[in-house]
Amino acid sequence: MALFRWALLLAGICAIAGIFAYSRGWFRFRLPKLRRRKPEADIDPVLEADLPAEAEPEAPVVAVPLLSDDSKVVTVRIMPQPGEKFPAEQLVLILRGTGLQHGKYGIFHQLASEDSARIRYSVASLVEPGAFDLTKLKESYYKGVSIFMVLPAPEDGVELFDEMLETARTIARGVNGRLVDEDGSVLSIQRERYMREEVIDFLRRQKVLPLGED
Repeated sequence: MALFRWALLLAGICAIAGIFAYSRGWFRFRLPKLRRRKPEADIDPVLEADLPAEAEPEAPVVAVPLLSDDSKVVTVRIMPQPGEKFPAEQLVLILRGTGLQHGKYGIFHQLASEDSARIRYSVASLVEPGAFDLTKLKESYYKGVSIFMVLPAPEDGVELFDEMLETARTIARGVNGRLVDEDGSVLSIQRERYMREEVIDFLRRQKVLPLGED
């Protein structure tokens, strides 16, 4: 019984001492700050650099005709009427209407087919470097364009010349332009025939076109 009394007395002394010490600020208990955890994803987080980059669609590889000492470039120019210029927006619409596609080097190309990237003939601006800026169509004008092809070609060069010339006529009609040769002379019927004969002679010399065929 005496032992129990001594235990109560000792517990009372400890409680009084603890209250006194706390009131004097001799020790403080601080609870750790709790952070709210964000919901975890289904997968472990990784650095952005570790994520594989999304594969960008590959641009079609355009087969540009190669020029050599044995090549021949056939060119026809489409010029505006004296004192005028071609409105860019109207010109580009006509080019696209003939099947030409804006592509490599910023110029327009007639491709072999929708599934092929081989260039048959092209259209470029007469102002260096010849590219068309499609971001400034409404405020831009062009002093003229050239339509050209490279021989020998993987197809009948004479038929290709005839088709290119017909495309040039279509463009000229669409923009109220006029056809001239690479020297600036009017492309008369006689000049067209002469250019066609030049194509035939070149292909024969290259042994691409047999004698007697045109």
